[in-house]
Amino acid sequence: MSPLESKKNWNAWNFFICYIVSLGQLAFGYPASIIGVTLAQPSFLIDMGLLDVTKTPAVLKPNADQLIGAMSGVFQAGAAINVFLAGYIADRWGRKAAFHWCGLLSLFGGAMLCGSRSASMFIVARFFAGGGSWGFLAITPLYSAELAPPGLRGLMVGMNGVNIALGYALATYMGLAFYYVENPSAQWRGPLGIALIWPFLMVLVCFILPESPRYLLMKGRVDEAREVVFKLHAVKGDVDNEFAREEFYQMSKQAELDRTMEPGWLEMFRRPSYRKRTLMAMGFAFIGQSTGVLVLNNYGPTIYAALGYDTLYQLIFQCGWISVGVFTNLLGALVMDWTGRRPLLMLGVGGCCVSLILEAAMVSSFAAEGTNKAGLSMGVAASYLFLAVYGMGIDVAGVVFYSELFPNHLRAKGIALSIGTIALTDLVYLQVAATAFMNIGWKFFLVFIIISGLGTFFVYFFLPETKNIPLEEMAKLFGDEVAVYAEDLHVDQRTHELIVDEHGVAGGGQVHRVATEAGGPPEHPAEVDTEKDGIAHAGRVEHVDATAAGKY
Repeated sequence: MSPLESKKNWNAWNFFICYIVSLGQLAFGYPASIIGVTLAQPSFLIDMGLLDVTKTPAVLKPNADQLIGAMSGVFQAGAAINVFLAGYIADRWGRKAAFHWCGLLSLFGGAMLCGSRSASMFIVARFFAGGGSWGFLAITPLYSAELAPPGLRGLMVGMNGVNIALGYALATYMGLAFYYVENPSAQWRGPLGIALIWPFLMVLVCFILPESPRYLLMKGRVDEAREVVFKLHAVKGDVDNEFAREEFYQMSKQAELDRTMEPGWLEMFRRPSYRKRTLMAMGFAFIGQSTGVLVLNNYGPTIYAALGYDTLYQLIFQCGWISVGVFTNLLGALVMDWTGRRPLLMLGVGGCCVSLILEAAMVSSFAAEGTNKAGLSMGVAASYLFLAVYGMGIDVAGVVFYSELFPNHLRAKGIALSIGTIALTDLVYLQVAATAFMNIGWKFFLVFIIISGLGTFFVYFFLPETKNIPLEEMAKLFGDEVAVYAEDLHVDQRTHELIVDEHGVAGGGQVHRVATEAGGPPEHPAEVDTEKDGIAHAGRVEHVDATAAGKY
């Protein structure tokens, strides 16, 4: 069996690099979540002119709900724009360049938020902060997937989901910590200022990160791509560098094919196989956010207030709620390469539906009176259950799924469409959430219950399993051409040649030797050849076997 097929190809440096890349999700999760605890601080509402303190008790001013909705909604508007811009930058100048862009945008927006003097300034700043943070959400899984080996892609890309949850959690912890600060303004400016750390960190780590080898191959920078692959995917005990050689050969041949394809936006909807991938990704993105997760996150304190808890308990429950996501996201990342993506996706959407039913029932039955402690506690427990299944099944498995579906020349665009769908969906829900909770209360949950219920059937009947499939072979799930299959690659242990066999055909399935990479094991990565049909490259020549030459 080829090492590329065996899927047991651990490299500690590869994991470290993918983890460092995934830290970009802190620059997403923290700013995306911080608004929830910010809105729970009375000092923020007073400084922004949203709270009428002349009345006892203090109440929100008439236009406060609309302004609060705008603070949440405009964040998503900036996101919806920049995910596409970041995708363009990633395709044009590289994945690292996109990291720099998102980092600078996040720093600009975050600094404005921290120094805001009015609600209007805060809303403008949220637009830029949303663009930068959501740009990281789009770029980091793309980057991670292109660096990870097939059999460990669930873990290495899944770390993006773990750090999304960790970013959410850190924001909530800081909100609770700064609740005890005596300076009213520092209670909300402090947590917002901490948000500047994460994008600054990502700008710095770009200096040690390698560029994506698949991006380099798409730009014809073969030697640079080879160096990255051989460093990240060297396997202990693999004296022939068999795994790295096979994987690089498959990458390079698929990149040669993909460079001949039309990379435009219209092609994603015009070509049936690409359209299918795009609709799957966008469909699941819509369903995942139609569970109402960001509404529960941003308006969690509001929901706990409706259940009768004071400000301190609202913040404590929000901390506990978001902490659940860190552990369940990690669990999902650890088991995904074993269970596959589909079971986790179904668990996530179906489990969210059940949790929302429980939450709606508890709020509708017990929130008004606020006297039934068991009912109120069940309402809190339902929200915790919601995040547990969401984290394991949608946060982690979803971000991996989006990053796997698309070919090299469309991957950045496909992920941008997926994340853009998430941003636009959240924009709609968050814009109306404050008004909806004020006017129809718990009935707003019915929207999420219906969509997530139907979404469970969508996942079951329409989404494919992508576990352990090399990115170059995803095309076979949709009827597109695969240049080289992993099962057709192996190294001759006697001659140390990389053997490329003809892929088996229906009716016989017989495999024939097609080509070899001549020579013994390479002393240096740059000596490995990836060309065929007798073309010399890097001091080596690949030969076509005479018995199969006529087939090429």
